[in-house]
Amino acid sequence: MINDEAMSLSTDDPRVENAVRNLRANSIETVDGAIAPGVGGGLPAHNEESHLFSDRAATANTIGPEVAFIHMIKAMLGTGLLSLPLAFKHSGLYLGLILLVVICVVCLYCMRLVVFAAHFVCRRNGREVIDYANIMRGAIEAGPAWISHRGYFFKQLINVNMFIAQLGFCCVYFVFIADNLQDFFVQTVNFHIPKSVWMLLIAFPILGICSIRKLSVLAPFAMAANFIYLCAVAIVVYFFFTHLQPVTNVTKFGSIRDLPLFFGTVMFAFEGVCVIMPLENRMERPQVFIAWNGVLNSSCLVVLTIFAVVGFYGYLAVGDAVADTVTLNLPNTLFYQLLKIMFVLCVMVSYPLQFYVPMERIEKYITRKAPAEKHIRYIYAARFGIVIATLCIAELVPHLALFIALIGAVACTSLALLFPPIIDLLVCYAQNRLTPQVWLINGFMLLFAVIGFITGTYSALSDIVATF
Repeated sequence: MINDEAMSLSTDDPRVENAVRNLRANSIETVDGAIAPGVGGGLPAHNEESHLFSDRAATANTIGPEVAFIHMIKAMLGTGLLSLPLAFKHSGLYLGLILLVVICVVCLYCMRLVVFAAHFVCRRNGREVIDYANIMRGAIEAGPAWISHRGYFFKQLINVNMFIAQLGFCCVYFVFIADNLQDFFVQTVNFHIPKSVWMLLIAFPILGICSIRKLSVLAPFAMAANFIYLCAVAIVVYFFFTHLQPVTNVTKFGSIRDLPLFFGTVMFAFEGVCVIMPLENRMERPQVFIAWNGVLNSSCLVVLTIFAVVGFYGYLAVGDAVADTVTLNLPNTLFYQLLKIMFVLCVMVSYPLQFYVPMERIEKYITRKAPAEKHIRYIYAARFGIVIATLCIAELVPHLALFIALIGAVACTSLALLFPPIIDLLVCYAQNRLTPQVWLINGFMLLFAVIGFITGTYSALSDIVATF
């Protein structure tokens, strides 16, 4: 089986890419996934789909549907969850609930498009597993002649967006930790330090954690952090239910001007889009992942419920005084203030996990390009350099809500809403089933994504500029 790294290496040479495109232009896949030369076009849609989602051989990394379900939920319940009450302030109580359901349904539909496209590309290229970037590459290479030679470019475009998203999460983590530490010490011991100084102080433990290169070392801490985080969220939700205000005290339908900030914040909360394919790739029975009652639909339904509860009741409990993260609205008692420290510790452990994805690619590049005796030196220089870079960006934009809205509108919207319809159109072209219905649905998805991308980015950037 050819892995992703070998595939990217084998097709970096333009001569190899041209040869592969010429072969595919005059070939068709047989039932077992091999390539039969001399036949134009792709497989008919019904033949292609009948061989999707076949079982995989079990390996040491294989996971069951229950484990995949848990991982999907954990991946989507990050710091963005605690900013959803602010998002509901932007949209209004009732409108926010309606739009949250709409955005979740659209995101789920796009996720499913990516999974279906993944199996088409795997079948077409004789592979068993694939990542998001290579799904885009495979879809581009299966598309019309005028774009089929741009597969490598679009693969790197996906990688750049994932890089921006993951490092954007890391920047948000700096601001989140500094906000909560600053508020904790002000409320408990009346000790005042500027937020910028708190960011500098927390950079030292984060540098230490990020010097750990093996995820296996971090795994026990990550499991403990997940448990603590869920307990802390449950306590916050309990606080909401015991401090509900009358509905008349809050805005029910917000201003259209504030909806882009709502959109960006909600899209940031769906930060688990990057883990979909890694989890699906590890399942022995991938059809269980995509079934109507499977892992993807079930986990998204649970996440939607949690988002709705936190956003709706969080705004109803706190009202228009809601802060960038709702932890800053907790009562000034030792019990609730300690929750902030719990969230800080959880997020600090999560930083190297988000940091791992872009760093893994950088390390592979270093090991390919640099002399062997300099690998360790360059790898740690890159690790510390990226941490310092995220610190500097966080210092420039120390407003958590605006940072979340910007990352959500730019990177998260691209990955979750913009690229999937494009991939599906290319796959449908390769399968000779570009019907008016396909054009209509994907056109609507693209329009939805573009409007959200442009308005969300503009609103976040204009508000960031206004804060200076």
